[in-house]
Amino acid sequence: MEEHTAGVAEEAHPSGVDPELVRSRVEQALATSRPVFNEFFLARLLDLTVTYDDEREETRVELPFADFLRNPQGSLHGGVITTAMDISMGHLLNRYLSTGVTVEMQVRFFRPVHGRSYCEGGLLNPGRRIVHLESRLYDEEGRFAAYATSIMRRLDTPSDDPVSQPTPIPGSS
Repeated sequence: MEEHTAGVAEEAHPSGVDPELVRSRVEQALATSRPVFNEFFLARLLDLTVTYDDEREETRVELPFADFLRNPQGSLHGGVITTAMDISMGHLLNRYLSTGVTVEMQVRFFRPVHGRSYCEGGLLNPGRRIVHLESRLYDEEGRFAAYATSIMRRLDTPSDDPVSQPTPIPGSS
C-alpha cells in the first residue's frame, strides 16, 4: 500500500489545542517557577504578569489568551478568570498587609472573553484579621467582563491570639 503525504497539511489536534504550546508552557513553568509570590508554578503556567500601583495600593494581573485556556464555547474558561482574579487579590494582600488565605470568593461574569485580559485588585476593608478585597476583570478592549469579591484571612495574627486557636468540639476532651 502506497502512502501519499506530499502536500497534505498536518491535521490539528482533535481538542483544538496546540500540544507543542502546552508542552512549552509547562516546561517553561517548571524551569522558572519558585514557591514565592509572582513566581509560583500556576502564575508561570498562565504566563501572568503582576504589577503594583503603590500609590493607590492596587494590583494588576495581565492574563494572555491561549487556546488551551478556552472552554468548549471558545471563550476564556471561567475557572482561569477566577484564578487570575484570586491571584490579583492574594498578591495585593501579600504586598500591602500580610500573607493570607482565601476564605470565600464570589465571582460574577458579565461577558465572554476571547483574547487578552487584565484584572485589577483593590482593598475594600483592610481588617486586622479578616480582609475584604475586590477584583475587576477587563477584556482587551477595556470592557468590564467580571467582578469578584473575596474575604481573606491574614496569616500574620500572633499564634497566642484566641482567634488563631482551633475551637474545641463540644463533648471532646
